[in-house]
Amino acid sequence: MIGLPLEVSIPDLTGIRERYCTRWDEQPAAQLGKSLLRLGHCQIKDWSGSAVDFVECGFRRFCRDNGAEVASQVWQGDLRIMDHEFDLTERERQQVNAEREAPPQLLYLVGDYSAAASVPIGPTWSLLEREHESLPAAFYRVLVDNLWTWMRVYDYRDALEQAEMWMEDMDEEEMKESFYPNVLKNIPDCLRRTENLRYSTALRVLERVQQKVRGSPARQLVSNVLEMHERGKGYEHAWPGKLVEQVPPLQDFLNDSDDCGPGCVITWQEDDEISACFDEEMSTLGQNGPIQPSIMLMMRLDQPATELDSEVKYAFDYAGAMLRSLAAAAKVVECIREIYDEHLRKPRLQPGIPAEPGAADVREEQL
Repeated sequence: MIGLPLEVSIPDLTGIRERYCTRWDEQPAAQLGKSLLRLGHCQIKDWSGSAVDFVECGFRRFCRDNGAEVASQVWQGDLRIMDHEFDLTERERQQVNAEREAPPQLLYLVGDYSAAASVPIGPTWSLLEREHESLPAAFYRVLVDNLWTWMRVYDYRDALEQAEMWMEDMDEEEMKESFYPNVLKNIPDCLRRTENLRYSTALRVLERVQQKVRGSPARQLVSNVLEMHERGKGYEHAWPGKLVEQVPPLQDFLNDSDDCGPGCVITWQEDDEISACFDEEMSTLGQNGPIQPSIMLMMRLDQPATELDSEVKYAFDYAGAMLRSLAAAAKVVECIREIYDEHLRKPRLQPGIPAEPGAADVREEQL
């Protein structure tokens, strides 16, 4: 599904200022704001009398300058600066503020996805294979690996794992009625042949083929997925669990929560067996507790300016690389969707066949 725009906000700090005024309302934002001013992300003209507004102004401009508007055309989620490890209800917020004896000394850059973007990639295989027999597998490897840097990706491998689990207890008749066997059956040959394709090999294939690609859509796909690689090079997924050693209370939250939701679901076509497996798994997500965020980075305020600036710089460099990479990824997804929609339109263009709304029309109606 196509989601709402990527939100850029600092709701928790704003909440402290607007709802639960205390003597240290703006102190964390002021410390972060000074660092962002030194790093050039905030400007003197951004000051309106509130440290929170000062930080938010610089943060919004930073995200906009790094491609948030383009990314938001496909990805639904939010990127936030928070003063707590996880979201709090209003009552929990009041309790935390009442018990605090000092201003918070930790801020977190948190990113998560509220819906999975649909990527119906099936018709793209033949288009890429016409250019080079190794191109589909190489393209898929580089695309998925780069998406995993910023989000959880649901694809045929997740569906296959789920299908195999449920088929263990099925008899022959149940198997005939089930869609689970189709998960393995419908994996494209171009992926079966290259399951162990290394990322470095896939990247070389794309770089070697790029100048020889004749078709415009294929050329665009290769160019944008290589841009994803360049934007995300050197970064790893900032899973919340990586902060547990530095923030021990985070472990309790992670133990009581469900894994993060995927940022996208890659299917062969809309409403296929991968979609069915995805819908089954997502129907239980969040039933056992809150859903973990996809990424989390920490900024410690109780340290000298040089060290603080270094930590803030890394968090913002990460966020910038993420937004730029997701902006390139959004172009890839939009191209894949256009190829899919054109694939659906072809039968309807034959004489005597009435036109009906295609996937593109349905997506627009759902917005």
